[in-house]
Amino acid sequence: MALNAEFKKHLHSLMVEVSEKTSDERAQYKRERIWQAQQTHNGAAMPIAYSDAELHSIEVRVGKIIEKYIEAVDIWGYSIDAAFEKEMIQQFNMLAAGPNQLQFPPMLKGPTIPAVQSEFARARARLANRLVREGTNRLRELKMKKKQANQAASSITNNFHAPVGNAFINSSVIQTNNNFTITPQLLQDIDRISEGNQELQTAALELRNAQNQGVGILDKFLKWATLVNTVTGLADKVHQYHPQIEALILQARHLVS
Repeated sequence: MALNAEFKKHLHSLMVEVSEKTSDERAQYKRERIWQAQQTHNGAAMPIAYSDAELHSIEVRVGKIIEKYIEAVDIWGYSIDAAFEKEMIQQFNMLAAGPNQLQFPPMLKGPTIPAVQSEFARARARLANRLVREGTNRLRELKMKKKQANQAASSITNNFHAPVGNAFINSSVIQTNNNFTITPQLLQDIDRISEGNQELQTAALELRNAQNQGVGILDKFLKWATLVNTVTGLADKVHQYHPQIEALILQARHLVS
């Protein structure tokens, strides 16, 4: 599955958001490093301070953007196949790319600057590779998590017409005639789906409380599922991106039919 235009637009918005939110932190770090270098009264310390500040800025900004990108993949419910993984890694590489030369203030001169420039280029390349590698690892962890969730959902669907009784279905749902339990992972997915809608959030909270108390879980889940259908486009999103929850809805309705 390739990244669609809407999702790419969302990723761009996340990039802008993180850049704005981290700008003060990055600027503060730069001011502190330059001030520390000034206190040494050593001209060689100033180019190093600018280099350190730039590397820190890249790590904070790009690292947090990649984290947001991976969160977005999870929230949007994408199935991570080889094509999707390749495109996301390309996004990581684009984020980590940039000039390998520092821009010093015109008044900053000295014999150490070429050496600082060379070391900065090497350090920047190492940092970019590390950020992309860490992002790729987190993406593959999410891929495995989704694969396991889909296998659990498939097991639920395959057992949909089985007689109701004491049964364990891949440890995802435990059901009897009087008991209906949802895994913590599915509860987290329900919370994410409910974000931005007060009624859904209230229903999700009631479901979580029922789960903790061990009573009324089926009724609270069906209430939440009914509210999903009242939000324009949300049922389609659940169908497309959350097959395990859709299977659970079908199963819950089957239990009360």
